[in-house]
Amino acid sequence: MKAITYYDTPERSDYEVILRTKKLLIDDFEISQILECFPELAVVLNENREIVAFNKKALVLFKNFTEDEIYGKRVGEALGCIHANDEEAGCGTSIFCRECGAAKSIRTTRIENISEEMECRITALNISKEFSLDLRVTTSNIYLDGLRFIIFAIKDISEEKRRLALEKIFFHDVLNTAGAIHGISSILQETDSETTIKEFSSLLENSAQQLVNEIQMQRDLRNAENGILFVDIRTRSVNMILSDVHSQYQNHSITKGKLIDVKLLDPDIEIQTDMTLIKRCLGNLLKNAIEATESKVMPIEIFAVETTDKILFNVKNQTVIPEEVQRHIFYRSFSTKEKSGRGIGTYSVKLLAESYLKGKVYFVSTEETKTIFTIALPKKFRV
Repeated sequence: MKAITYYDTPERSDYEVILRTKKLLIDDFEISQILECFPELAVVLNENREIVAFNKKALVLFKNFTEDEIYGKRVGEALGCIHANDEEAGCGTSIFCRECGAAKSIRTTRIENISEEMECRITALNISKEFSLDLRVTTSNIYLDGLRFIIFAIKDISEEKRRLALEKIFFHDVLNTAGAIHGISSILQETDSETTIKEFSSLLENSAQQLVNEIQMQRDLRNAENGILFVDIRTRSVNMILSDVHSQYQNHSITKGKLIDVKLLDPDIEIQTDMTLIKRCLGNLLKNAIEATESKVMPIEIFAVETTDKILFNVKNQTVIPEEVQRHIFYRSFSTKEKSGRGIGTYSVKLLAESYLKGKVYFVSTEETKTIFTIALPKKFRV
């Protein structure tokens, strides 16, 4: 029975054919020289998109495998892409591959016989730990002994994407909040009304706290990606977590004209977690839900559900995420906003909750359920 594919061809080569092709390319001095001239990873793919040659720099990203194990794998498989083995035929055949820049670039070069360049986001596994890659890939045809191959080259643009995302946040969120603080300060200087002073002093405090939260979030995200984030685990009230996040965004500028409905547990229970990190995670999800909601007639809900050994923190809004967007939702630098959106909200939630709070982050988004993001945390934190 033919293997299932949702995108590119599923056929695979016999390993003996892979080894013969490998020898053909290794023996060709010019091909070897060309590969080593690339500043970063470069591989040669056969007609079935399998790796038959690669340069030494490829070993940096193909670190899950030995040199001999790399031959015959497709690029996503060698990188450890979390979707590479979704289908029996492997990389390039899953439904997620339809949106993959690497898969699209290879397919375009193979079918249209032209060079191509695209950006690609990959979530990969390295010894059971997820990490994100932002890549720029280029593909071109080459011919040897009457056979056609594809040279596939990668440039890691993860640092560039981090910098752009950080700049976007400081130019957008931080400057907006700083502008609000400046405006409130000006009003306070021009009034002697005690009522006005009291009202705007509260707004000033909230805005200042938002500014601090935005800066601290970026610091924590950077530390988390570098593996140096400190986690302060203590026993916390679930209702306090929910209430604090609700209060933080109830008076936020983006909430104007919208309704946030917080549902507390009765009775309240306690959980062992890092209060700051879980509030940051829930705050990011709540902020996304607020921005996705058009009016007050579509309430946003934040609530928790208790299971035997977990607490499920949920944020729900009444919109539905398009299917093609759902496939990218946890990728760093992906955003549903116009063009160069910030694109780190759901990515940071998944990174912090799963890597540092021992939790799991997932979502459902259908016409029946609408959109619900869930952070499932263990009641008792075990190192």
